[in-house]
Amino acid sequence: MRKNSFMRFAVAATAVAVLAGTTLPANAAVKPADKAVVGDDCTTAAAKSNKVAKGRGVEGSDLTCMVVTTGSYKGQTKWWYKDVKPLTKLEWVAASGVGGGYGTTAIAFADAMKAEGMLNDYTVSYKSGGSGTVGLGYFQDQKSRSDVAIINGFAMVAGIASTKSALKLDSSASVAGLMREWEAIVVPANSKYRTINQLLDDIKANPKLAIAGGSKGTVDHVFMGLLVEKIGMKATDMNYIPYSGGGEVITSVLSKQTVAGVSGTSEFTAQVKAGALRVLALSSAKPLASIKGKTLTQQGIPFVFGNWRGLSASSSLTEAERLNWMKVVDVTRAGTAWKTTLAAKDWQNLNLYGKDFVAFLADQKKDITATLVSLGLA
Repeated sequence: MRKNSFMRFAVAATAVAVLAGTTLPANAAVKPADKAVVGDDCTTAAAKSNKVAKGRGVEGSDLTCMVVTTGSYKGQTKWWYKDVKPLTKLEWVAASGVGGGYGTTAIAFADAMKAEGMLNDYTVSYKSGGSGTVGLGYFQDQKSRSDVAIINGFAMVAGIASTKSALKLDSSASVAGLMREWEAIVVPANSKYRTINQLLDDIKANPKLAIAGGSKGTVDHVFMGLLVEKIGMKATDMNYIPYSGGGEVITSVLSKQTVAGVSGTSEFTAQVKAGALRVLALSSAKPLASIKGKTLTQQGIPFVFGNWRGLSASSSLTEAERLNWMKVVDVTRAGTAWKTTLAAKDWQNLNLYGKDFVAFLADQKKDITATLVSLGLA
């Protein structure tokens, strides 16, 4: 097997393995201190004695059995962060247009933070262009501010590589991974295409057929590039039309400027439910509850591929502020608001914090760059 082929397989296989093993935590029973995670039940007696679960929090921090004072578990006795400090106000930077995955994720997580009493108010600043590097550049220019954060992800790692940008994700404080999601390929509801194989057959016969997706070299582009290679094409032969976000992809497809569009499932859900778009294929291993459509595997194409997103904060944060950010994220993730969002959007937790998230980003940079090079996209 050629090295490049192995690298492409490794990226897809890694996504499948991690996604398949990701489940939502359950708080079904009282947990002893040596097994506790934030949000688990503890006893009234343990709360009265301020019992501590040593090293059970993020990056080896401690949890305390206490009565929670905010959010989903207000008034309940839980293993919690005694010293967590809610954030007052945030500017979220979304490196895409309105309706794109970065903004969708920022809004969903910020709303969950508010629901858990971990954030008072927020705004979202959309900075599209440069395959995500315009937004990243703007964010890193705000390095003296502690009230700014950015959603990063597969697309941003790929965007840095494909544009040969000098920007680096690790120049910011890497707080946590947030979620993973699947890709969808859609067409207008009145399109002649009923299956993914019909579309792929026409693309192979006429490579000029335009496919809309996210910025050049990002997750949508890589996904489609790997897919068309399965029918004997080169990724560079495909007529891929890049847009800055899911909103523009939808407009392009509905206006028939392009024959099909590719993006994260959550960006198409509303239009599919409304009957304006039809799903030709999902990149998941199994059908999803949030969006109607068959998987590639169900249609005879054994290919599964996932996306991910996380968050970074200002590089000017002190170590204490960075740790508090991680605790805020952990508390938010434990609450019912975020769990409800995950279920509704068919997202899955990417439970990585601090140093573990930094290591994950380094691996992703290596694998994604190698895949882009092998596809001729970088």
